[in-house]
Amino acid sequence: MEDRKQAILRAVVHEFTTSAVPVGSQALQSRYFVNLSSATIRSELAELSDLGYLTQPHTSAGRMPTDSGYRYFVDFLMDLEPIPDRIKGFIADELRSAPADVQGMVERVAMTVAAVTQNASVASAPQGSMARIKHLDLVSLEPKEVLLILLLEGNLLRQQVIATTEPATQTQLTRLTARLNSSLGGRASDEARRHYDSAPLGLEKELLGRVIAVLDIYEKGSESLVVHDGVRNLLRHPEFAESSRVTQVLEVLEETRYLTVLLRQLIGESDLQIVIGSENLTSQLQGCAVVLTTYGPSERLKGVLGVIGPTRMAYSQTVARLQAVARAASERMAELGV
Repeated sequence: MEDRKQAILRAVVHEFTTSAVPVGSQALQSRYFVNLSSATIRSELAELSDLGYLTQPHTSAGRMPTDSGYRYFVDFLMDLEPIPDRIKGFIADELRSAPADVQGMVERVAMTVAAVTQNASVASAPQGSMARIKHLDLVSLEPKEVLLILLLEGNLLRQQVIATTEPATQTQLTRLTARLNSSLGGRASDEARRHYDSAPLGLEKELLGRVIAVLDIYEKGSESLVVHDGVRNLLRHPEFAESSRVTQVLEVLEETRYLTVLLRQLIGESDLQIVIGSENLTSQLQGCAVVLTTYGPSERLKGVLGVIGPTRMAYSQTVARLQAVARAASERMAELGV
């Protein structure tokens, strides 16, 4: 695309994003192109429309970007907007005070993204998040029945009655409890697995196997943990004035299992994905833009963090702030060992 057409398309995107009103040649001339005539700008607008980048609601109206126009903008013309210090401070404060468990952290991340982008947000837990043992107790119920009480980081309590192959007294279980808490307390699930592998056959190995089974169930559940926030922000956009539009987005957000798969499909192998309007394969989101990135405590443990809003989105601002939250969340999770 010629430089002048690029400049005019960028100006139309900026004006329409700000005002939600179709942009005319006179407005462009007075604010951006004082050295161009209105006739020249009208000619360029017409050519951009013929190319499919702009559309005109009716003959006497100005122009507004199409999905293709937004796509060209984000691919070739977008410069990330600097983040104000107050927003940086807000992000840092919110994540610094986030709960030290996976669910609490994911909820805080989603809430922070919604607040700084003024759109709806969605966040999935880092896939493969490891459970961390805080404390365990073994209580004798019968000679061959043991109550396992497992406290995980984040004060998540799991209890299970275990039928053992050999009898165990409370004295034996108390000694075993002390030994396991000494070696596993504060450690992630991979340490429990290593301990299990090296344990001799017998009661300890048998009980450790059940501890690991409980941890596995928890970790598989954390992979499907997806939270959303800020749907009320959509009501501020004229595109969502009709309640049916918000309902369509909610239908997607409330289907947790489907949303988990959808986020993974959309982000693919990339660290940033922007899906605009008709590019969305999900019909309920075809009037929306979805901006996604990844975050997590390590390269191996990654979740998806995203924004859902109108296609008339402030992409430069949204991408910059989304990535800032992702970086801060990743650092905080690594620090906490979440």
